[in-house]
Amino acid sequence: MNVEHHLQAETLAAYAAGSLPAAMALVVACHTEACAHCRNELRHAEALGGQMLERLPVKPVSTSARQAMLSMLDNQPEPATSPRPAPAAQQAPLNEGVLLPRALKNLLQIDHYNQLKWRKLAPGIEKVELPLTEGRSFMLRIGAGLAMPVHTHKASELTLIMQGGYHDALGSFNVGDIADLDGSVEHQPVAFDDEPCICLAGMDGGLKFRGLIPTLMKPFIGL
Repeated sequence: MNVEHHLQAETLAAYAAGSLPAAMALVVACHTEACAHCRNELRHAEALGGQMLERLPVKPVSTSARQAMLSMLDNQPEPATSPRPAPAAQQAPLNEGVLLPRALKNLLQIDHYNQLKWRKLAPGIEKVELPLTEGRSFMLRIGAGLAMPVHTHKASELTLIMQGGYHDALGSFNVGDIADLDGSVEHQPVAFDDEPCICLAGMDGGLKFRGLIPTLMKPFIGL
């Protein structure tokens, strides 16, 4: 797989630190299953984070504070873990066969694209909302040759191409490519003419549409 569009260094650093919302961490996990470049960059980010922790000054903790901390930890429920990349031996191209990426399989407890329950948003455009509470995450299926409305973003958005592809003002995005965008980018994804585009999106804010009709439709289509 020839991936041309990669994650920003800041996004990888936030993922390595565990500070990305779960919706965006899911997209990073799916992308790094198939992108060797971003896996390597992620390892560097994790190593850098470890080095920074090692350099922090050690402050003595009183016995009473230590006991209170241990007691608090003992009473905490098990934390939810962010999706992580599959081990190297289990990594496979995202478009190989019809299997979903490992992180999505674990989240949805299904194996194949044909098990997804799509909801129609507009003619030729369908969505699957994903069950994550930190941020918003969903999959879109855009019919061949169809265009999304022109829009920008209220905050940050990650979009991973899983099947097919699209083009916009930023270039062409094929399987495995990821769009790492913020509110400064306005674009209009248009699916390639030869097949539908399936993408996975995660964001920590909504979309802002240009034009009256798309804006009025926004509450009904849930984007």
